[in-house]
Amino acid sequence: MITKFMNMKKSLFSFGYIFSASSIILNGKRSRQLSLFALVLTLILSSNLKAQGSFQILPGITNEDGAFLGPYANAPRRFQILIAHAPISLMVNKYITSISFSLQGSYTNAWPLTDTAFGSYEIYLSKGVTPPNMQMNFAANIVGTQTMVKSGNLMISAGSVPAGNSSNPYAYTLVFDTPYLYTGGNLVIEIRHTGHNNPIDVPVRTLDTNTTVNTTYFSGCWQQNNGITKFNFPFIRLNAVNNLESLGVKSVTIDDGFSVYPNPVKDHLYVKGDKEITEINVFNAAGQKILSQKNTVNSLKLGTSSLSKGVYILQMIDKEGNCTSTKFVKE
Repeated sequence: MITKFMNMKKSLFSFGYIFSASSIILNGKRSRQLSLFALVLTLILSSNLKAQGSFQILPGITNEDGAFLGPYANAPRRFQILIAHAPISLMVNKYITSISFSLQGSYTNAWPLTDTAFGSYEIYLSKGVTPPNMQMNFAANIVGTQTMVKSGNLMISAGSVPAGNSSNPYAYTLVFDTPYLYTGGNLVIEIRHTGHNNPIDVPVRTLDTNTTVNTTYFSGCWQQNNGITKFNFPFIRLNAVNNLESLGVKSVTIDDGFSVYPNPVKDHLYVKGDKEITEINVFNAAGQKILSQKNTVNSLKLGTSSLSKGVYILQMIDKEGNCTSTKFVKE
């Protein structure tokens, strides 16, 4: 049985699959204990690595048994998501660049029906207490200093959040303005937003509050009227990169004859080089290409006023197909 389990772990690294498979092998109380052990082992050992970084989906099991409106509520919300160190131990010393949620399986329509705007959407990350020690007091759950990683208004285009099946994808990404270096320990993600202008809000997938794994490794609380209460833990995807220079850009040195200024930049970024620059691209913290400009000159001006504050990667490609990249900051 142990050999069979290890083979499954090596071949699949799937949280839900291992949880389900171990539940089938034995019956009764021993089965539930083994299921929890298998889940914890998987949470610690597994990570889906990609060339541009890694991601982890928590809480790591497939069944959902609750809902929470917080992330996409049309009324103001403030809530905290607490994650123990063990499930995200492989993300130590990586930069968390964004998060995303998945709609509840019973919700069948892509959301929103029309473009939807949040007046303000803020995300804070920090170290925190262990989930079992969570208090109904936001400040008491934070260890050290909170870091604001995202702020400002938020526009979600019509149909951006998919739905329609029991495993809705994590397809809408809340990209941070400033990547957060996770150095270990328990993690607190706090979200504060003012609600949106759409009459329809939608629930995200969650794990029931009373689930053993939820109580031990995950927890969450939110502000309701004048009080704070516990809520079902939302399924969440954490995206990370090893370093800021690896945000989706493969660099090849052209030469030392180029310059990029000013840095930090406000409205316009100037690029000069000894060779003819045929293309310039800008990547955000999630490794997504957000600006692209074709050129046939040795110097150019790139408009950056539409960019949000944060760290970006500038990629330049010369007429011979070589490319180089550098980091710049939009203030």
